[in-house]
Amino acid sequence: MYFSKLLLKDFGKFNNKEVDLKPGLNLIYGGNEAGKTTVKDFIVGMLYGIEKARGLKARFDDYEHRKPLNGRGFSGKAYIKKDDKNYFVERSFLKHNRRVTAMDINTGKELDLRNTNSLQGELFDVDKNTYENTLCIGEHGATPGNSLATEMGNYLANLSTAGSADIDKEKAVNRLKGLKKNFDVRPYQVKVDTISDELLAFDKVEEDLKEIRGKISEVEQEFAMETARRKREARKLIETEKGTTYEENEELNESMDELTKKSVFLDADLIKDYKKELPLTDRVWFILLTGVFVVAVIAAMVYILPFEDSVRQLFVICTILFVIVTIVEGMYAKGMLNGDIYTPTEEDFKKMIYDLERKQETFEEVEIDMSFAKEFADKKAELLVVEKEILDKKEKKRQLEEELSVANAKIAELEKELHIINLAINTINQVSAEIHGDLGFLINDNISDIVSKITDGKYKDVRMDEKLHVMVKDEDSYVGIEYLSAGTIEQIYLAVRLSVARLLCRDRMPLIIDDIFTAYDEKRLVNTLDCLKTIDTEQIILMTSNPHIGDMLDDLDMDYNYVEL
Repeated sequence: MYFSKLLLKDFGKFNNKEVDLKPGLNLIYGGNEAGKTTVKDFIVGMLYGIEKARGLKARFDDYEHRKPLNGRGFSGKAYIKKDDKNYFVERSFLKHNRRVTAMDINTGKELDLRNTNSLQGELFDVDKNTYENTLCIGEHGATPGNSLATEMGNYLANLSTAGSADIDKEKAVNRLKGLKKNFDVRPYQVKVDTISDELLAFDKVEEDLKEIRGKISEVEQEFAMETARRKREARKLIETEKGTTYEENEELNESMDELTKKSVFLDADLIKDYKKELPLTDRVWFILLTGVFVVAVIAAMVYILPFEDSVRQLFVICTILFVIVTIVEGMYAKGMLNGDIYTPTEEDFKKMIYDLERKQETFEEVEIDMSFAKEFADKKAELLVVEKEILDKKEKKRQLEEELSVANAKIAELEKELHIINLAINTINQVSAEIHGDLGFLINDNISDIVSKITDGKYKDVRMDEKLHVMVKDEDSYVGIEYLSAGTIEQIYLAVRLSVARLLCRDRMPLIIDDIFTAYDEKRLVNTLDCLKTIDTEQIILMTSNPHIGDMLDDLDMDYNYVEL
């Protein structure tokens, strides 16, 4: 992939500036302030766009730095060739009208860009940060010496563990680990344990509530029956005093006596001896007689009709079996097969009490001494206090269960977030290990080769240790590059970036070198230029203010396209 023409329509200091480029080596010469770095920024901008920063940083970002001072616009065009196809790229950098189009010149069709502001993913895969830090080599921001050595170590660490020169794997992992403290489940787990222990005290609250309400119901029934009994006795006394005959309601008296004798009215076990007169249709003898009658009628009809004897016999037998089954089923449903004692259900019993009270109303109402009612009222009041305490416990239990549910939900939410963070950390570590394994050894070999050429064989062996600290072999031992001269560190840094450029040129993107040779002596400068032959890319753009670079390239018999700004 290479640029064949640049048109800086309105970009920085340039207006309608054309730069013709060719595959291979391009030498762009210009003095100080001629615009060499502006051309470099234009190339990067045409590939990836220029983002506008926010806040205070916006005053010093690339957008403001390269925006034309005359305000005529902010745009450019470029011709790119890749895989025997020619593309025309047109871009507006203006933040309020930002757009980019890429057209296949051969077919006239526009490319469907995955990223609205970048050609990444369509013409190449290298991200912007890696391109700027590796394939676009300019003057570094760090001061020579230890700072530059540290910068190089970080650069290699990021590249060999994250695959990008701008991504710090260790910072990313540490940041994720720091986030984990925001999802600590321990306080909520302690809360769950505490609430669970408190709930143990409320295990039997439902049983206690049922029991106390049963006792309240018993007191109410006892009071009702005692009141009914006293009214009946008073009525008898009044009638006796008047000398009139009291017409007894025997059925009512028997029921009242029976219920009074039992004294407890809602316990089925205590009223099992209570006998209720059965209707005629529920009596056994009547049911059996009806069954015999039905069988006799059917048999008579069968024998009257003209059927064969075998058919008649079969019909009668089936009828008898059907009647027997029907009788047994009916008797079982009515509880007759459980004995001749009928035990009323709670609902039956309540209905019985209601019927008795209605029957009493048909008699003349009498007044009785209700002083006995205080005893029942006191009993009920005591029971209601207990019921209130149990209801308070039930409400407390409900609140605790709600808090427990909320705490468990929060734990589940936090555990999900922690799982995602741990998964991200494990994935980063796994991927970085794979990248480091694949890329680390290749970087070592490439660095040694290039450093040896640049230093004219003085440093033949350069290695990165397991912590990605760069060391060089000086005589019989390895020393850290921070102990070398500032000029040598700069050259090793260049060697590192050129070696990485070798490895990252799968897309064969243009390698840009922006005036970095100011501190090189002539011998090492020639050696460095010679190393450019080893970079397997389609285009190298070398920008310089050194007028002798062209002569050196000629001496090295290297072909190049010359452009003067």
